[in-house]
Amino acid sequence: MNAFTDRSGRAFYAGLLEGLIKVMGMWHGYLFQHGPRVSVIALRLGRSFDLDRQQLSELFFGAVLSDLGMIGLAEEALENPKPSLTEGARTEVQSHPKRSADTVSAIPYLGDVAPLVAHHHEWWDGTGYPHGLSGDAIPLSAQILRVADTVAALGEDRPHRSKLDPGDIRKEVQRALGHEFSPEVGKRFIGLMDQGEVHDFNDTFFRQSMLKAVEHLLPAKISGVNTDQLLEIFAGLIDAKDPYTGGHSRRVAGLSHAVAERMGLDESAQAAIRAAGYLHDLGKVSVPLRILTTPTHLDEAEYLEVKNHPGAGAHILQTIPSLQHLTTGVRYHHERWDGMGYPEGISGGRIPIVAQILAVCDAYDAMTSGRAYRTSKSHGHAMETVDQCLDTHFAPRPAGAFLTLPFEIFHRIKLSEQPRERDAAQPFTERLRTRTRSTRRTARQEG
Repeated sequence: MNAFTDRSGRAFYAGLLEGLIKVMGMWHGYLFQHGPRVSVIALRLGRSFDLDRQQLSELFFGAVLSDLGMIGLAEEALENPKPSLTEGARTEVQSHPKRSADTVSAIPYLGDVAPLVAHHHEWWDGTGYPHGLSGDAIPLSAQILRVADTVAALGEDRPHRSKLDPGDIRKEVQRALGHEFSPEVGKRFIGLMDQGEVHDFNDTFFRQSMLKAVEHLLPAKISGVNTDQLLEIFAGLIDAKDPYTGGHSRRVAGLSHAVAERMGLDESAQAAIRAAGYLHDLGKVSVPLRILTTPTHLDEAEYLEVKNHPGAGAHILQTIPSLQHLTTGVRYHHERWDGMGYPEGISGGRIPIVAQILAVCDAYDAMTSGRAYRTSKSHGHAMETVDQCLDTHFAPRPAGAFLTLPFEIFHRIKLSEQPRERDAAQPFTERLRTRTRSTRRTARQEG
């Protein structure tokens, strides 16, 4: 039994890490699967330097999480790629190693990976970023990651070019020796290529490598506190996509847990519903920012993209064994009791109970939070709307339990933030919200 199929805390935690990697791929559009490709190349290089298992495990996670700080940066440039970045977008992109390191340092058990992530864009000749380190001042693992990152990129299609064949990649690496790359690391990579030891990406090898890294870096038992911290970070990444929804997933998780408890569901069901609340909007990372922030009504094609997000999120969870039990809640949280919801239009008792609970909590928080197209509603107005929509939009039992929750629960969940969790997400969520609000004001003034 391995870390992805047992029922220990490590299995669930490892599944969340895998989900985080998959979300990064969805967010980056044409950079899909870039991180996993970098990790496979980096591991082969690392083994040629006889790195020990600890170093290889850190190198693996450094590779797959090195672009975590790209989330919320140059969003338009990533979603609508052009041959070259604007100066502003380039400046933002160059800040991503530090942002990645800040976020990785907040993930329990991965703190030692943060320095590697922070230096993965430093160049041997000192012309890299963010600190302009040069030569052996750059840690060996970061030197390895620099080669792997560039090689993976050269083997991928980009807006300004098609992917290069192995012969051309070899020439590019040779040309960059002593400039971008450490001569020793670059020559080691060329040697591996010449020996046929650099292969095309293999998903099986990637998953096996993840298993080994997880088993080495994570303890056998992981506390609920640490799992909650990772869920908070994960939810913060999801909510960062939409500048109007900061804290939305956390609040839905808290409210859903309270409703499940009120309904008398057992503790395991409560825990699953709470986790599903954190991840219910997972698929929104694939929805373009221009759609999420439009102040006008969506056209049919745009609305279809929004309606696809429950299925997109469920698809990710379905591929991760230890998270599969959360799939139904994520897939069906926009279904309605009367069958008028989406994505499948199922009704009544055919809607899983976890999705019934998520639906009412999600709708309440959406009503009491501002959106691009409307202002927020009061608690009283939202509660009245839930009551009016009982038996049509919402399932009667969960909605009834929701309506009997004490006001103190809403007050605590809506207004209270744990500083540790807020600070872990702040590097990308708050700056994204601030920048988007500024952009919107500018657009109104120019219009």
